[in-house]
Amino acid sequence: MSRFLLRGCALALTAALLVPTTATAAATQWQRVGSGITEGVSGLAVLSARGDRLEALSVVDNKKAGQDRARRMVFRAGEVTAVRTLTWAGETPVDLEAVTRVPGRSDEFVAVASDSRAFHLRVKGDVVSVLAAFDLPGDNTAYNMESFALHAAGSRLVAVWADRGAGTRASTLFSAYFSVRDHGFGKVTSVQYRTAGNDESVRHASDIAITGQGSLLISSAVDPGDDGPFTSSLREAGRLVPRQDTVSVELSKTPRLLGTFDGHKIEAVTLTGGRDVLLGTDDENDGGWVALD
Repeated sequence: MSRFLLRGCALALTAALLVPTTATAAATQWQRVGSGITEGVSGLAVLSARGDRLEALSVVDNKKAGQDRARRMVFRAGEVTAVRTLTWAGETPVDLEAVTRVPGRSDEFVAVASDSRAFHLRVKGDVVSVLAAFDLPGDNTAYNMESFALHAAGSRLVAVWADRGAGTRASTLFSAYFSVRDHGFGKVTSVQYRTAGNDESVRHASDIAITGQGSLLISSAVDPGDDGPFTSSLREAGRLVPRQDTVSVELSKTPRLLGTFDGHKIEAVTLTGGRDVLLGTDDENDGGWVALD
C-alpha cells in the first residue's frame, strides 16, 4: 500500500471520502519484528506517539506457558529500533487475537482471545498487569474471535468485535455500548460481513480499527496454512451508528478497497493518532512483520 493512500485513509478522520487510487503491496515497506510461529503480531495498539517516536503494544497468539503474550515495539522516524518482551502479570490468556487502547486512559487497554475471554490491562514500564478478566457477551462457542476495538462516542464507549468467518461463512460483527468500570455491555447488535472470497482459507475479518469519525477499517486475509502463501486486504467497510440505547454497524454497499498485500497475513490494524496507519502480520512460520505508512 502506498504512503499516499494510507495518509488519505488517515485523513478520513476528518473527511468523509478517501483519495481514490490504486494500492499494492509493492509500495509497502515491511519490517520484520519476529521470527517463527511464536513471534507473530496478532494485535496492535499505540502506547505513545511523540514527534518521530512511536511505541506500540503488540499481543501474540501464543498458547503455551512460558511463551510471550505481549511485546513493546519502538519506532523512530518510521523505523523499528527495538522489540522487547513484556512481563505478563495476572491470568494468562490463551490465543490473544486483538488489543485496543481504552479511550481517555493512556496506560489502559483491552485485549481479547479467540475464545472471547477479555482482559482489562494496565501497561507500566515493561509490565502488563491484568486489572480484570471478563467474557464478551452471548454464547460465543461457535465463534473464533479475531477483532476488538473501542471508540469514544461522546461520553460513552462503544465496543466492536468480530469473529473471523471462513469461506462461505461470513464474519459476524458485534457492537454495543461498553463500561470500562464494570466491564458490562449494553444491548448487542450484529451484522454479517464478507469479502468476495469463498475459499475456506479466507478470513473475512482479521482485525478492525475505528477512525475518530466512526468509520470502520477491516482487514481480511487468506490463510491456507503455516507456510502460506498469504495475502491480505484492507477496506473502509462501514460506520458506527450510535443511538440512545444501542449502537450498530452500518456496512457500505460497496466497501472501499484501500490496499492489497501479497505475501503477508494482516492480523493487526491500528491508527497512530496522527496521519499514519500501523499494520501487523502473523505470517506463522515466517514470523511477524509491521508496516507504518
